[in-house]
Amino acid sequence: MHLEAVLFSSAKPISIDMLGEVFGLSTEEVQDYIDTLQRELEDQNRGIRLRVSGAGVELVSAMESADYVGHIRKREDKLSNAAMETLAVIAYKQPITKAEIEEIRGVNSDKIIKQLLTRSLIAELGHKDTVGRPILYGTTDEFLRSAGVESIEALHQEVSETEG
Repeated sequence: MHLEAVLFSSAKPISIDMLGEVFGLSTEEVQDYIDTLQRELEDQNRGIRLRVSGAGVELVSAMESADYVGHIRKREDKLSNAAMETLAVIAYKQPITKAEIEEIRGVNSDKIIKQLLTRSLIAELGHKDTVGRPILYGTTDEFLRSAGVESIEALHQEVSETEG
């Protein structure tokens, strides 16, 4: 199937609209191909799966292969607890300024915000219309992809369901 080859060759998720253009198919037809490939990968117990998120469709390693993949990625940079906390605040409260983040966390967040910007997990969304015009931050498609969620609304829904 060509869909698998296209997804494999891409360095980042591909939108369903883009896949429709590539294959000359409607959104519904592309979704059918995605569903079929997803079932085949699971039924054949393959080491890869499809992940559909707000960023698009991509191939990822199967959860069952996590231990083996983990050996390869031992040295992969992990986010610190402080970075995860800051990212959670931004995801939940966005758009948000650095001062607002620091007010919630109670500590300086300069270094962590720079780290999250460098990793493309957050982005500058503009400036708040107040004195000093501080930068507003929000999450990116890369954040959605790494979190495995389709949208910020879906993430908020998941949080609400776990709280209630």
